[in-house]
Amino acid sequence: MSTVTAVAASTPTRFGRARRPLRVAAALAAAWALPLATHLIGVDWLVPIILVAGVAGLLRGLPGALDRVVVSLALVFGALCVAGLLFSIWPWRLHPVAMGGAGLTALVGYAAATGRRWTPPRRFAAADRLTALVAVAVSLLAGVPFLTRDLGGRIGIMATGEDIGRHLMLTDVIGLVGGYAFMHPARAEPYLAAGLEEGLRTYPQGTHFAYAVLSRFLRSSGGDTDAVGQANVTMWLFVATFGFLAVSVLWAVRRVAGPAFADLAGGLRLLPVLAVAGAWVFFGDPLAVFTRGYPGQLTAMALVAVLTAVAVRPLPHAGDQVVLLALLLVGVSFTYHLYLPFAGLVVLVWTVRAGLWRPGRRRILVVTALALLVAAPVLLLTPVLTLRAASAANLGSAGTALPVDRPMTALLAGLVLVGLLAKGGLRAPSRRGGLAVLVAAVAVSAALGAYQLITVGRTVYYFEKLAQAGIVAGIVLLGTLARLVPRFGVRADRARPVATALVPALALCLVLAAAGGPWHTRPGSLGARLLAGAEAGSPAGGRDAVALARRYPGGAGRLTVDLTTTPYRTWLGTYIGSVLQRRYRYGHAWYGFLNPANPPRTLAGLEALVAASPVPLRLVVTDPEGRALLEDPAHDWTNAAVADYLAAKYPATVEVARA
Repeated sequence: MSTVTAVAASTPTRFGRARRPLRVAAALAAAWALPLATHLIGVDWLVPIILVAGVAGLLRGLPGALDRVVVSLALVFGALCVAGLLFSIWPWRLHPVAMGGAGLTALVGYAAATGRRWTPPRRFAAADRLTALVAVAVSLLAGVPFLTRDLGGRIGIMATGEDIGRHLMLTDVIGLVGGYAFMHPARAEPYLAAGLEEGLRTYPQGTHFAYAVLSRFLRSSGGDTDAVGQANVTMWLFVATFGFLAVSVLWAVRRVAGPAFADLAGGLRLLPVLAVAGAWVFFGDPLAVFTRGYPGQLTAMALVAVLTAVAVRPLPHAGDQVVLLALLLVGVSFTYHLYLPFAGLVVLVWTVRAGLWRPGRRRILVVTALALLVAAPVLLLTPVLTLRAASAANLGSAGTALPVDRPMTALLAGLVLVGLLAKGGLRAPSRRGGLAVLVAAVAVSAALGAYQLITVGRTVYYFEKLAQAGIVAGIVLLGTLARLVPRFGVRADRARPVATALVPALALCLVLAAAGGPWHTRPGSLGARLLAGAEAGSPAGGRDAVALARRYPGGAGRLTVDLTTTPYRTWLGTYIGSVLQRRYRYGHAWYGFLNPANPPRTLAGLEALVAASPVPLRLVVTDPEGRALLEDPAHDWTNAAVADYLAAKYPATVEVARA
């Protein structure tokens, strides 16, 4: 009887083992059949959604849907940065069927290797709903100014930061060469500016690569589109990146607050903190990164938010935590490696807390060290490449980043310290971890600030950008304030504690809206001014660039120079236009000459530029009476007069066109 029972009990196990290879084989077949089917019917955009959902279903110990979505997005992005090295060299390059099949195959392989099955999240807690609602509100506030403008107007919002043109160009080049530009120097060279080629080709390209990949899925196409079409997709993906930042930061605030704030009562106690955090994202310094056109930095800030949250409150599964930390470091390295020292310190904080301070879990030290050792070649790839085109002296260079709001940043640090220290806060390991993260942020910013003070005598550009990472970490750590919001009373007094906390929270939100961000000499924050249309940038220059690109696709054999009403419109129309005509290699010299911030433009300098031009020129006169080209007292000529003069003197080089 016992033998029969044993055989009967073991039979399902043997059948299960026999059927497992069949299930894996069927899943692998489906991993390729699905992207092929979506491509045939033109809905490739479903594949990235399915991939993120697949990763979310394989995570363990995260019952909440919002937790799984944010962590999965961070994991997938980091993995895409690594997979891009393969996608850049295999025969299919950025074809959505090949990339989708490879991604789903990796997912099936991971599930088979770990024995995990896909499971849906058990709940979408009330606090998660409130968090998602605030994140959507912040994202919509940022998106509204873009929804009400055409492509030229959308580009114009960010044109004053000037870098947006190079980011559009780099995304387009990655699509054209079929992978990372640094892996295809010969194919990328025709599109990059002479003299800046090495620096542009080796610039961190994780965000640009993701945009180029998503463009293929959104368009359901295995081929390239024109530069204007790619720019349109890229601009909307940039808006979505700000949404990812908003979701990441607010989710991280919710996670730092802790599991006690998951239900409706806890969510309402958390609401004042979420409101302040959301206002800080939109009305504070993070929005300046968005409007100045820095997609890589924006992505890195979102990754810093996730990193801060999981360093303070780690994932329940140690293996998932180590993989996430490694991929977050890779993501930061491939997007904005200025943040890599801070991110590395945060990972070190978690490793020390998890391993050294818990003797029973010291194997975490070994596992983390091995994971980082394996990831090191990829992790250091972008910084090493960048060092070939730059040096430490670049850390003292100036740029167009807006200065951070010093008074509001000091207030943020004060609020974080209150949340960490009040009522014996440091008794909790999570708040000790939060204090360590805050110290790390201050330390790296202070180190760079000291270096700049010694070398250039003041803090500039990269100090502001590094401080913005610390600001994001500080906003996340506002979650520690939630425990200071009084608990609910009973019956008639139930809402009074939350109402009491909402009053100062809303007052702080109004202060941020009135004076947050870099402006203290103008009425309204940058976010308020953007919503009011007072920060329109240079829509005329953006529209000129789009119109010229459509009128002369690919430049039609010449470099097009836009001669219009104002110096900034002339500059941006020519500069952005050269990007959208894929002539940036030759347009960069005109970018420097026409830039109103540079020395006055003389006729002699203009003639030298024309004579040295390696390609024919097309001078498009959109305003015959405009005088935006020269600032030469000896030649107070209109744009039309200058164009006619150059065409007569350099007939083989210059062609004049009138709009």
